[in-house]
Amino acid sequence: MASAIKRLFTFKRKKAPPLACHLTLDEDENHVHTAACFLEVQPLAVAEFFQSQGCASCPPAVPGILDATNHPNLHLLTYNVTYFDHLGHRDPYASPRWDQRQKAYVRRWGRNSLYTPMVVVGGVADGGSGGGSRDEIDGVVGRAREALRQVGEDWHIYVDVNESGVRIDSDRLEAEAHDVLAVVYEDRSEMVKIPKGPNKGKKVMHKNVVKDIVKIGEWAGGNVVLAPLPQMAPGTAAVVLVQAPMGGPVVAVCKMS
Repeated sequence: MASAIKRLFTFKRKKAPPLACHLTLDEDENHVHTAACFLEVQPLAVAEFFQSQGCASCPPAVPGILDATNHPNLHLLTYNVTYFDHLGHRDPYASPRWDQRQKAYVRRWGRNSLYTPMVVVGGVADGGSGGGSRDEIDGVVGRAREALRQVGEDWHIYVDVNESGVRIDSDRLEAEAHDVLAVVYEDRSEMVKIPKGPNKGKKVMHKNVVKDIVKIGEWAGGNVVLAPLPQMAPGTAAVVLVQAPMGGPVVAVCKMS
């Protein structure tokens, strides 16, 4: 397994986040910094995108959602749901498990209905019904970050993942038991032409489609060491989430390379 990418997750902030130049290692060493290449350094957040190949509202919204979530401080995961499979096309990526994950969020928020396309950020804020514009998704991300700061305003959590296992360190000694989840996804983008159903003939981009979620343990405060992640098939990657149960806040995210 590749070396882990470590992240420090701090929700407590008394001043504006610092700026950093976002560059890849293979870029020109003579690069000249400009205002355009500086970004706020913030904790990595997960953006969970619920969609369906049979949802008429999804194809026009997907480009905007993918564009708005294409940010180094966000990690997109795509879940295809089954609600529209009765309309003449069975979505090959869909699973009832992803239906249940979306419903867990809706129930947690005390709602009676759900929708697609839907983007859930950090398990605490959602949007997408307005067409998935950058302004809409940016608003969801902003609300999520504020909510997560309130969740962890007086404590911190650090997650490290490597070949020997998952380590969680926190200065909060006691907490509600949180699920530690390994989310396995296809590490690619794929343009799919839908063969049947309401969106017959339309081409829709699919990015980071989730294949499996494995609970590898729990965190209930303090320091915890858990077993390594499950073996992954070629072409897949994983991200570790520390999440309150039943659709609760995602208080830490660690992405694997």
